[in-house]
Amino acid sequence: MMKSRSCLVVSLLLTLCDVIGLEAVPPADDDDPGFEDIFKTNTKSYENFHVQFNQPLPKWLRGILVRNGAGKLEMGSRKYLNYFDGYAKLHSWTFTGNGSAFFSAEMLMSKSFLSSERKNDIEPYLTFGGVNPPFDVAEKFAWMYFKMNNMNVNVFKYANRTVAINDLWVSYEFDLQTLNTIGFRNPPVPPSKFWNIGKEVDMSSAHPVPEYGTSSRFEIITTLSFIPGTKGRLGVVRITSLDTTEMVAEWETEKSHYMHSFSVTPNYVILFAAPYTVSITKMLETCSVEGGMVWDGNANTTIYIVEIKTGTLHTLQTENVFVTHHINAFELPDGRIVLDLPTQKNPFAFNYFDFSYIFNKTARMNIISMPILKRYTIDIHKKSVLKKTFKNGPKAPCAGALELPVINENYRHLNYCYIYGHVINYNGKGFSHMALVKKDVWDEAGDLMYAAPHQHFTEPWFVPNPLGKEEDDGVLMTSAFDGDMKQSYLAILDPKTMTLTNRAKMPTTVPFNFHGRFFNIP
Repeated sequence: MMKSRSCLVVSLLLTLCDVIGLEAVPPADDDDPGFEDIFKTNTKSYENFHVQFNQPLPKWLRGILVRNGAGKLEMGSRKYLNYFDGYAKLHSWTFTGNGSAFFSAEMLMSKSFLSSERKNDIEPYLTFGGVNPPFDVAEKFAWMYFKMNNMNVNVFKYANRTVAINDLWVSYEFDLQTLNTIGFRNPPVPPSKFWNIGKEVDMSSAHPVPEYGTSSRFEIITTLSFIPGTKGRLGVVRITSLDTTEMVAEWETEKSHYMHSFSVTPNYVILFAAPYTVSITKMLETCSVEGGMVWDGNANTTIYIVEIKTGTLHTLQTENVFVTHHINAFELPDGRIVLDLPTQKNPFAFNYFDFSYIFNKTARMNIISMPILKRYTIDIHKKSVLKKTFKNGPKAPCAGALELPVINENYRHLNYCYIYGHVINYNGKGFSHMALVKKDVWDEAGDLMYAAPHQHFTEPWFVPNPLGKEEDDGVLMTSAFDGDMKQSYLAILDPKTMTLTNRAKMPTTVPFNFHGRFFNIP
């Protein structure tokens, strides 16, 4: 009886906080109930399951929010060692514009998932962090044939065709309404002016960027060299559709750099090539991306800038720094380029998603590093790179440590004001303590945050009000999990105040997901 009363008290307090906005005050909680639940297998599927929000939805909210992440983390007696390897599962929330909302969930039927399911064992595709029991020698070499096939990171749309993507050139198309898998897609690789013997086009980014003023998107493409002593290649590709691509610029590189994202302005594509590079030998030994990458903590980061109109390449150097997610970039009237980045001292934060870390309460108190939000101002004519670290405002002292950044997409390529993001360890109590933040890049006094005890969030997404006049007119959505109630829900926040204004319970646990976006519907 006492336990029941305690749960009732917690529920009433959370409801009260929702009403008066107290959750914007950092909670003094030390525990993290329910955190591990969002990193476990859930393959349950749903199609257009009606969900009820506790407040009326805006009439202008019409579209589909799709999230991509892991759904199954083992097959037979074999388990993945890192959450990044979980077989892809899509979740969506459809808003009809008449106050109704519907939830769908479906595993992505990739070749790697289907073949592994048939064998009841993890097929030896290339993994991020390896498996247990480990692959034998023959299986380790098999990845060169199977490669990597699990598209569990992001979603994007090319000319009304929606795809699930990873840091690879290939993708899987799926039906936006049902989430059913349509098929494997391998867009044509534009012809290269360089020698192709011993080369393999594999790597790309999981964050294509729209071209300013057109319906095309830019993507990067990395060509690996399997012959010792020969160079790899890096290119910028314009994608008009899944069937139409064009090489904007391509150049040779001594090493192949890992880049998860990049920036675009009206006239330039900007890449930060950190000294985090591929070792084919190590990848063969480990059958994993994590084991096949080499970090040089003493080398500079190379900045590649491509002029979109001419394909001209500019190369600059900056400090040793690692960047996972680019936020936005724009040009100043004098021609200088400005871009904002959550920077890291190294790439080792990927280790946060090792299961040995996630499921070890003591280990996840150890934070390897926290992001530092910086602004880079680049003058390609003077070959200068200026850096500025953003200050934190008093209402959100953790805002400068944001990751998984998003903006109002109507302000992409423009001199904008607000970044929304996800912060771990926001109160100094470990990886499982999460907050959502709004960063005002013009004035830190405008920084705001949202956090509540035992609430675990994923990357937010900003949906602009089509009738709005200000940059923060809209709603902020995030897939969340209530650790006390062991309940997944979709949270909607008011971006102006960063207070929770609406939420809807889900019929099942929605595992932690990586990226997604909101697609408008007619």
